Amino acid sequence: MNATTHFLPLSSSIKTTTILAMVIIIAAIVIMVNQWQQGGHSPAMRWTYIIVSVILVLTLLSAIVMIPRKVVVKENGINVHMLAWKINVPQEEIVSIEHYPNGIQSSRVVGMGGFFGNIGLFSSPQCGDHFSLVTDPMNVCVITRKSKRPIVVSVKDHSVFTSIIDVKEKY
Repeated sequence: MNATTHFLPLSSSIKTTTILAMVIIIAAIVIMVNQWQQGGHSPAMRWTYIIVSVILVLTLLSAIVMIPRKVVVKENGINVHMLAWKINVPQEEIVSIEHYPNGIQSSRVVGMGGFFGNIGLFSSPQCGDHFSLVTDPMNVCVITRKSKRPIVVSVKDHSVFTSIIDVKEKY
């Protein structure tokens, strides 16, 4: 069996939040750099501009690196790819995959919500504490694993997982 690649969808609300946040962060960086270049400030203030600019750049870069890009389904498991790394879920580790076409209600424990997606450790009544890689909260699959927390991913077509396991519909 060949690998099936599924690019993760971005909902319009997450796109809007991401664009607004990026515009605000980039504008703040431009303002800080402009203030630094104008001079006439105390050395402490100039260092403050540099430090704040670096923090804003690192915030933007870390969010870009964490965004889930695609899911690759192979006969031996599932790989969820981010920009800098991937999460590998071997087939023997998968207990079940449940499709929630209307999404699940989750509360953020640690992570980011809305900026590039709902990414991090979340908690929900449906699957307890889980690792969320959600870029479209209205169409998700919960991948329950034997020894680790479940992973929740966005999907356009949940049938991509049926080549390795039957997907249960949950409403």
